Amino acid sequence: MKFFVHIFAAVLLYCFPLLAVETESIATDVEVDMPVPDDTVADSVIQIEKMPEVIYRVEPKYPTECARQGIEGTVVLECVLSDSGKIDSVYLVTGVHPLLDSAAISAMRQFRFTPAMVDETPVAVLLQYEIPFVLTDVAAEIRPVRNLSGILRESGTRAPVSDAFVIVQFPDSACDTALNVPFGQYLSTIGAFDGQQREENSLVTVTDSLGRFSFYSLPACSVIITSPHAGYIPIKEQELIRHGEEISVTYYMQRASYNDYEILVYGKSEEKEVVRRRLDITEARKIPGIGNDAVRVVQAMPGVGRPTFGSGDIVVRGAPSWDSKFYLNGTELPVLYHFGGLKSVYNPEALESIDFYPGGWSSRYGGAVAGVIELTGREAKKDRWHGQLDLNMIDGSLLVEGPVTKKISVLASARRSFIGDIASWYIKKHPDLFPFTVAPYYYDILGRTDIEISQRSSCFVSVLHSRDSLGIFIPSMQGGSSEMDEATNSLGVKIQFTTGSAGWDFTFSPRLKNSLRYSLSRVDNDMSVFGYVKVNELAMMHHLRDELTFTPSERISLAIGADVALLDEDMILQIVSGSGVIKRDTTENWLFGDVAAYANLTFEPVDNLQIVPGIRYDYYPELIHDGGIVPELWNYGFMNNNRGISGEPSARLSARYRVQDNQTLKAAIGTYNQTPQPKGQVIHETWGDPSTGTTKASQYLAGYEWRITDYINVDLQLYLNRQWDLPRMATTDDLRSDPKSRGLSDGKGKMKGLELMLRHDNNSRFFGWIAYTLSRSERWNPHENRYELYSEDETHHLQLVASWHMRRDWDIGCRVRYVTGKPTTPIIGAVENEHYSYFEAIYGEENSGRMDPFFQINLRVDKKIVYNNWIFSLYFDIQNISWLFYKSPEMVIYNYNYTDRQNVSMIMQPAFGVKAEF
Repeated sequence: MKFFVHIFAAVLLYCFPLLAVETESIATDVEVDMPVPDDTVADSVIQIEKMPEVIYRVEPKYPTECARQGIEGTVVLECVLSDSGKIDSVYLVTGVHPLLDSAAISAMRQFRFTPAMVDETPVAVLLQYEIPFVLTDVAAEIRPVRNLSGILRESGTRAPVSDAFVIVQFPDSACDTALNVPFGQYLSTIGAFDGQQREENSLVTVTDSLGRFSFYSLPACSVIITSPHAGYIPIKEQELIRHGEEISVTYYMQRASYNDYEILVYGKSEEKEVVRRRLDITEARKIPGIGNDAVRVVQAMPGVGRPTFGSGDIVVRGAPSWDSKFYLNGTELPVLYHFGGLKSVYNPEALESIDFYPGGWSSRYGGAVAGVIELTGREAKKDRWHGQLDLNMIDGSLLVEGPVTKKISVLASARRSFIGDIASWYIKKHPDLFPFTVAPYYYDILGRTDIEISQRSSCFVSVLHSRDSLGIFIPSMQGGSSEMDEATNSLGVKIQFTTGSAGWDFTFSPRLKNSLRYSLSRVDNDMSVFGYVKVNELAMMHHLRDELTFTPSERISLAIGADVALLDEDMILQIVSGSGVIKRDTTENWLFGDVAAYANLTFEPVDNLQIVPGIRYDYYPELIHDGGIVPELWNYGFMNNNRGISGEPSARLSARYRVQDNQTLKAAIGTYNQTPQPKGQVIHETWGDPSTGTTKASQYLAGYEWRITDYINVDLQLYLNRQWDLPRMATTDDLRSDPKSRGLSDGKGKMKGLELMLRHDNNSRFFGWIAYTLSRSERWNPHENRYELYSEDETHHLQLVASWHMRRDWDIGCRVRYVTGKPTTPIIGAVENEHYSYFEAIYGEENSGRMDPFFQINLRVDKKIVYNNWIFSLYFDIQNISWLFYKSPEMVIYNYNYTDRQNVSMIMQPAFGVKAEF
């Protein structure tokens, strides 16, 4: 409490020694003149030499009743101070309230002063003293004591809701009778505490990154707690605050929509590739007909052909699947899909991104001449433990992830298929509809550990195991030789692999970074094809990749890398030749590989123009041919380029020019190569030609991108892929001219086309696209000296994908496909093989016919039910609902003597599933 003193002194000489003095403060030595009567001479003025000083002070007690009523003011007192410094008497000069006046007088009587001095003699004085009563002084005694704390979480996911306002409202401001000041004054005081502030008659705070919030010294009463936050339904909770207690609460906020796409960050990262399509994992889950598998969305992209029925092939721009490569975290993935292409081998819930390059990719990738798909696994979550269980008519999966320590997190998942069990049961129930039996089966197991070594360094270790088996039994079929396999009317395949991989990323500085990847895979495959082919394969594959990136400026970035893949294989191959003779061969410790080095330079010589030149050299240890010494854009005839070791150099160049902010022109040209395919077979001493060299290709691309609106964009591309030195098996005509010929490498291919992608990005209510491909895929016929249609040719490929997010977390989507039928070689007759007692087909002109067009409609409905701690989802996916009115042919089967044929169509496949996320 502050005090103000006015001193009045009057001196009565010796007989009445009372000195009356007036001054600003007794604590200040101020010279004061005595009031002099008119008839008094000037030298009668008395001077106080030393003012009284307070040596003992008593704080007046602010009466509670007055404080609660908001009464404040200054009480003016007059008191007589003796020559000893004691208060002799106190008189009220100006009062405020009887209780305040009484408190001031009571406190004043207990004051002690030093005496006033005149001529070194203590004298008595008359003092006037001001004692203010201010409510802020009472409120200042309020201390911050936390009595309400909580966490704001998202319903279903339990993710913390950060940066959200939490508001405490007081519906009854007079409920706490223990407050010593008026409620408004109390609210202003506690509203000044760190972490909370007053907004009118409420207190407001903000949640931290973990969703936590706290309030301090709330009055004891019933409060209403609200939290309005963008994208969420506001909460409104009521709590009772009691004296001396702290309340801890957890509130759950429901998102206004649990549309997964709403959590995406819109806008693209800087694009360096001319043709790269990065797929959104969240969108992929809602596309009908892909079984919740994001990797299968690649099949809905422009330039990707429809795979053969029952296969997991990726047909990129009319090229066979073996012309493309698949990567996981930068190293080669042995297999991309389970049998039938139903699901990818890597659980898509554990993926961060999928990058698809249908052509024109940089020198980072080699060993492919058609396309590249790279899967990137995501880090295990570190905020808390998560899990999800998904059960449907295709398979069931379980995924669990979470932190072990602050810097270590783990992820594990397992899946097992049900489709084989269901398909076998259904086919047996309807033998008249299905002249065959099929039994696919698969499972996969994934484990990953992420370690944050430091702020500049992190690493991961991952293990993936996958197994597939497939059996197709056609009773009416009489296949190859029973001497090789008794099951001449069935196809059996087993594919199993285990891949362990590790990665280390280190940042030396903001301009210098290094990425190291290593994987070790064991592959075990067995295949028997209707008595014609039988293969047993066991391989160990090592893949090491290291890439160093140097960015000296914003306009220049250089990446150099080593890419080494080695495969040690044991194989037993049996095949029935055209003359019906069984050939068997065993190969052990056969070394395949791709030992490569590459460099990529990204620079912007001027604004809006980005140029990316790159070089690469690939060495294939399994080949014994003379490789090229300079990159080949075509089969150079004017020079002997094949004077190097068993490898090929390649050069690639791409450019992007931004014409306007929303329009970009792009182009690419490059050379590519791979080991001859099918790998091993065409260079085998028995089945092929060991001197076969690399397959080479040159790709040319031009494109145009136009972002019409914030959500709608167009991507138009023209491409040409020329291939040469393609291996091919010797035909009957070849054998007539050279009976010793087994495999030849004089094949040529040409793929060209136009791709259009009109896309509507997700705007929280809708996303979709129209993908159209006009293409032609051809192979050179050396006997006719002309190009002919290739078996993967599809002239028109049109896809429509659309998904709507409805109210109350309903999602409805559709996918419509129209594809020109693939070329076929018609059977025009048959001749009986008397020696082996079976009929051989007589074929017409190769690929002179076509299958009927493929048309399919898929529908999907999703519904989420959100609880506080978990989310329950139901989905219903109908694949090929168009089967009810159009049966798209997938394959043709003939009877034993080829006098009758029957189309095989995929039936309508309704799939129901449930999913729990916690």
